[in-house]
Amino acid sequence: MRIVFFLVVLLFLTAAAGETEQIRISADLHLSSGGTDQQEAFRTLCAEPADVLILLGDLANSGHLREHQMVTEGLAGMDAEIYVLPGNHDLSAEISPDRFPELYAAFGYDRAFARDPDSLSYAALTRSGICLLMLDTNEWNPERRMVLHGGIAPHLGQWTETTLARLPEGTPVFAFGHYPLSADGANDSAGGADHLMQVLRENGVRAYFCGHRHSNGTFETDGLRQILVGVPWSYPPLVRTLEQDEGGYRSGTEVLYPEGSARLTAMRRASAELAEHMAEGSLAGTAYEGNPEAVAFFKAFFDAAVNGRLGEVREVLLTREGYRMWQEAEVRTAVRPWLLSTLAGGQEDYHEIRLR
Repeated sequence: MRIVFFLVVLLFLTAAAGETEQIRISADLHLSSGGTDQQEAFRTLCAEPADVLILLGDLANSGHLREHQMVTEGLAGMDAEIYVLPGNHDLSAEISPDRFPELYAAFGYDRAFARDPDSLSYAALTRSGICLLMLDTNEWNPERRMVLHGGIAPHLGQWTETTLARLPEGTPVFAFGHYPLSADGANDSAGGADHLMQVLRENGVRAYFCGHRHSNGTFETDGLRQILVGVPWSYPPLVRTLEQDEGGYRSGTEVLYPEGSARLTAMRRASAELAEHMAEGSLAGTAYEGNPEAVAFFKAFFDAAVNGRLGEVREVLLTREGYRMWQEAEVRTAVRPWLLSTLAGGQEDYHEIRLR
């Protein structure tokens, strides 16, 4: 049976050689009947052309059946291969781990060439021959019928290794999950992932894409490139892309709304107002309360940081008087250490990531 599968996949990859696909990746839709911003972003996302759309969990906001039906109804109208994973908001008393793959059968699970019987993980091949390793990173609590946090099942590393061993040599593989992976299990990541990360590295997985943090970025954990996929309904409203080029693969970003549109303009304005409120609130009661330069400095930093462009303006920011003010200000919120540590450590541009 393994030899037959290997030959079938090899023939599939040979037939697909030379094809390219437009792959788009999004996360954390949080769709609900009351979330108008989320609904608008989802409609826009579904209206955009793509060969492949990958959604990294938290499709629904509260795990209600009606929320999931809103998702499946929207996805059903797309002319694309669609692959989904559950997030911690998707599983509930209404939607158990047994019911989720039935509800989303047409959106990944029916296309799988391998499924883990003990989790909601699966693996599938796109038309161009890319292997999508879709990993369930939720720790389901059967007593409370909810996901309390992220976690990697002890067997998942072995299942991944066995699954990848079935592929012909040279098959490009990318991994996906809802939570970022870590060995120690921070609150916003899936702990117990040391063996899984080792398997991904040793089997040439080119990158791991994840959501949950509602932010865009990229970082490396013990040699594994992890790419954070932000939400489409807050600024900047980005969708991540994955495509092949002459040098291998690259992952970029696309803005969901066109430049100059009312929607994008309103989101950008709201982001600037948020930054101003954060600065004013943090500086209250310090020697720099209400200082125009201190507030303006933070707004410039905030805009560059959330847009992944800090590397372009970092040196200029470090020479501004506002930087000295924030170093000296006796701020008691988490804003100051975030600002100073981010400026000290720099920030990688997540808009254009080369993948070997």
